[in-house]
Amino acid sequence: MKIPYKIFLPILALLLLSCSGGGAGRSSGAGSGSGKNAPGYDPKTKTYKMKARKIGPDIYAVLSPARDLPNPKNGGWNSNSAFVITKDGVLLFDSGSSQKIGATLKQTIATVTDKPVRWIVNSHAHGDHWLGNAAFKKTVKDIYASEQVAESIFADGQTWIDRFRRMTKGAIGKSEIMAPEKTITKRTEVVLGGRKFVLFPSGNSHSRGDILLWMPEERALFTGDVVYSTRMPSTFASNLDRWIVMLGELERLKPRVVVPGHGDLTDATSITRMREMFTILWRETRKHQKNGLSPEKTLPLVRQAVLKFKPHYPGFEDKLKRDMARVHAQAEIANKRK
Repeated sequence: MKIPYKIFLPILALLLLSCSGGGAGRSSGAGSGSGKNAPGYDPKTKTYKMKARKIGPDIYAVLSPARDLPNPKNGGWNSNSAFVITKDGVLLFDSGSSQKIGATLKQTIATVTDKPVRWIVNSHAHGDHWLGNAAFKKTVKDIYASEQVAESIFADGQTWIDRFRRMTKGAIGKSEIMAPEKTITKRTEVVLGGRKFVLFPSGNSHSRGDILLWMPEERALFTGDVVYSTRMPSTFASNLDRWIVMLGELERLKPRVVVPGHGDLTDATSITRMREMFTILWRETRKHQKNGLSPEKTLPLVRQAVLKFKPHYPGFEDKLKRDMARVHAQAEIANKRK
């Protein structure tokens, strides 16, 4: 189901303010809940504790331990980033929830290289993946994103700043909007600093305009929120049938390492698990919608069908309940079409 972005944004704001995530950990889904301070942020000193984790030749991931939305306890830092060192500078994939977080990310990159960030890729338009862009304005040459994401950042960037400032009670500080100017409309191969990167759209699977980055020689995949590992995926802005197809395409890449938008490092295991869960969720929702059941009556039946996945996904109950109306509406459209 397609919703005009100007109509969808207020809905998204309400959802973000009203929902929460779950725990942390490895792909098993074990870990801490949202009620504890995330160890990546110290509210007393108002500083972040980031670490560059090497995952390949001059390839690093910076993983947030938070498994909830931006809030005062995690300082707004709840999403993952990755970076690649080339002979001409650094490529950064997703820059975090604020300029302050981006500045800490810049310091973290400096612990492993003195080369500046020359290129940034913004996976999608949710503010926790691009609001750190401006921390790199003195060195960055190009910022890549899809046309849809670039447009929505230009139009609605201040809304994200204001929202995250409220949600974190000011912990994120002030942020400047620095929107992408290099737009991707199709699968595109670029060589930057002598290294090959493939940027490709997800088909609006998780949200409008998602793009991913693939390094075929190193078999490293940076997914943004198209892949979750130890956090229940959010489907309220998705095209679930397309998302299932995209996950199958990602499985066929056979990545050695996957940096998800949220959660710990993983591999194709998490991609397969997501596809299997979504396939059941979509099939069951379509069946019950076709039989005339409302979202409220469909929910417990779908929940039972996908219950075996709950141990892997903190936030399973809350997000399934929150997003059922969206998935049910998509199912209604799909049932009328076929």
